[in-house]
Amino acid sequence: MKKIITGIAALAMLTSVFAVDFTAGFQLKGEVFSFDGASKDVGVFKLSHENSKDDKPFIFSVSSEKAGGTLKFYDAANDGDIVANYWNIWFKPLDMLKIDLGNHDTKLNCESITYWRGKVLGTSDWGVKATFNLDALSISAMLNAGNGEWWAAKPDAGDFALGETALYASYGADFGTISALFVAKDTFKDIAIGAGYKNTFGSITMFADAAFNYKKAGANTLDVDADVKYAQDALSAEAYLKWTAKNIESINKDTMEIMAQAKVGYNVTGGNVYIKFVDLNVLDFLGGSNLDTLELGFDGNMGSMSYNIAAKVSSNAGKIKFSVPFWVRLGF
Repeated sequence: MKKIITGIAALAMLTSVFAVDFTAGFQLKGEVFSFDGASKDVGVFKLSHENSKDDKPFIFSVSSEKAGGTLKFYDAANDGDIVANYWNIWFKPLDMLKIDLGNHDTKLNCESITYWRGKVLGTSDWGVKATFNLDALSISAMLNAGNGEWWAAKPDAGDFALGETALYASYGADFGTISALFVAKDTFKDIAIGAGYKNTFGSITMFADAAFNYKKAGANTLDVDADVKYAQDALSAEAYLKWTAKNIESINKDTMEIMAQAKVGYNVTGGNVYIKFVDLNVLDFLGGSNLDTLELGFDGNMGSMSYNIAAKVSSNAGKIKFSVPFWVRLGF
């Protein structure tokens, strides 16, 4: 009993100093029906669990005015083994200076249709990040070593090497927000630099970015993207386009890719009806080869439970695949 009282007192003291937050969630994914035109396979009802770090895992966070952190537990391999694989501890030695240790996420503008596909430049997510904020100006410097790796190292029988080094800056004003990102890898042998612009005009939010990648041992690439999002009352729409030159020394249809994404949604009672189009290379799609996603679906919610069900069509080499996927999440 004495140990329990001592533990309660310690927890009360902790919560009086730190703001403590805990959220948790569980997700199931499956398919009601699937037909694969290439293999002629037909399937009816499949169910699996999937709780990645972005799908409402167990999230524990603490914070005060000067320090804080986040810990995520999730099913990394989707095989039932729960692991803690997302760590972040931050502190502020000065009001305008924040230090992040562990996982962090820094990138130029990114679309919200598929979230992770639509960006031209980002950094690794494990290392140390120092961010200086002064009014509308933000500057970050990052040493991204990787989990358990040295950022700078000199083996006894090898050359001195540096890991990933990155610099990020953004400035926001009435004209919008401009940002820039510099990333160097493999002892500055591979270098990428990009810039972006974002602004909102009434019901419309738009951004545009460009990034150049120099690779000492490979082709130099150029990425340019643009995104327009509209939201008014129950209607929402977003369109995203990214053009990639995989070899700027020889730009032609064989060394180019054009990613296109679009989503239109309408809020109704209990959720959102939407239609979504995603193609990683429109040039292949126009040639009759591939279609990544054409989807008509419904995002619904029932209190603390959210769910999605859709009719999805894709194609590969002219062979159509039709499926009815779904997912269900419960979170608190």
